[in-house]
Amino acid sequence: MIAFIRLQREMTMKSSSLFLGRLINSWKYQFGIFRSIADWTIMVYLIVPGAVIFGMIYRSWWLETPEWIANLPMFLLFFLLYIFSWLGNFRPFTQEADKVFLVKNKSLYLGLRKWGFGYSLFFQAVSTGTMIALLLPFLKNSYFLQWSQIIALLTFFITLKWAIMAVSYYLKGIEGKFRRYVIGFVLFVLLSWFSQLVYSLWNFGADFPVYMISAVLLSGTLTRVSQMQKRISAADFEIMLEQEEKTKYIKWIFMMAPEIEKPAISMRTRPILFRNSRRIFKKRTPIKGLIELFIKIFIRNPSYIFSYFQIISVSAAGIIAIPPLWIKVIVSGIFLFLMYSWLSITWDKSIMSHPFTKKYSDKDFYFTARNRTVIALFFLAILILGLIVSVLTIILARFSIPGA
Repeated sequence: MIAFIRLQREMTMKSSSLFLGRLINSWKYQFGIFRSIADWTIMVYLIVPGAVIFGMIYRSWWLETPEWIANLPMFLLFFLLYIFSWLGNFRPFTQEADKVFLVKNKSLYLGLRKWGFGYSLFFQAVSTGTMIALLLPFLKNSYFLQWSQIIALLTFFITLKWAIMAVSYYLKGIEGKFRRYVIGFVLFVLLSWFSQLVYSLWNFGADFPVYMISAVLLSGTLTRVSQMQKRISAADFEIMLEQEEKTKYIKWIFMMAPEIEKPAISMRTRPILFRNSRRIFKKRTPIKGLIELFIKIFIRNPSYIFSYFQIISVSAAGIIAIPPLWIKVIVSGIFLFLMYSWLSITWDKSIMSHPFTKKYSDKDFYFTARNRTVIALFFLAILILGLIVSVLTIILARFSIPGA
């Protein structure tokens, strides 16, 4: 009833007032999420000191160029900005009840979406500008770029980001996850080749062609956005899109919290791997049966795979990025302890959660299967970590980056 009264009141507003109200409510919602993980102790002891320290580090970048950026190719920063351009989506600011009530007032509904799309473009342009500002000390003091080159770079990546936002809008509407991923990968590669061409022009000092390309991207994006804004039939899709954007920070919190179980949600009737549930081991024993069960659970659950490689990647980054050898040893020790503990907990959580397998928890073959599986995945993680560290060390040494 309260929601109905609110909607009736909103239908009498102007589209700008309705958008502003929903934008403020969205900010309050996101601030509530932030406060749920950052109480006053975290603010005082982590966030505020971290912001101060980062400000001092950023100031030091202006005063003296750090050694690690000295031999880093400009193309890597350009590619980093290209990767960053794929982050961000349109927010129509529509809600579930809009397709019943607000859609009847076509001018108000279209006006709300117009303001939402405009805000999305502005917000993503500001985020790109912020990214360029963070890299500005390196662009000026290490690569000695002129302001005209920096402005051309900023203009291109703003328009590229807007164009990718329009592409992502249609990508999200493609049915079939596999097809959507394949098309997205192809577009990512094609646009990366296009960006390399622009980089070549920009690197040779040809700013005018870069501005012309940016103008073409801007024209095409605004044309597509205008067509998107006039569509009313996409109400359900845009409500889903808005809900995803609204809750993405909650998903990130859950993803980074190892103590929270992230269930794998899939619309498939059969899994991609082991869809016929064939046996992995030809010879059937109680030990191999439990091992096979855990392997299938582990591979079919994306959250397990993500956590497994997350521990490996974070450890590899720590070993590579931190110069002192004794700290590398400590990070390696933490990795060994954390990985073995996580694998043991994951086994217990997967196997012990079902009453059929839980009844075997006091059997000798249960502990044998558990130890063999955990140790096998443990040594596999060590092998992957060693491979990643070796490859990154060779790459960084190729560019003569100190500490590699």
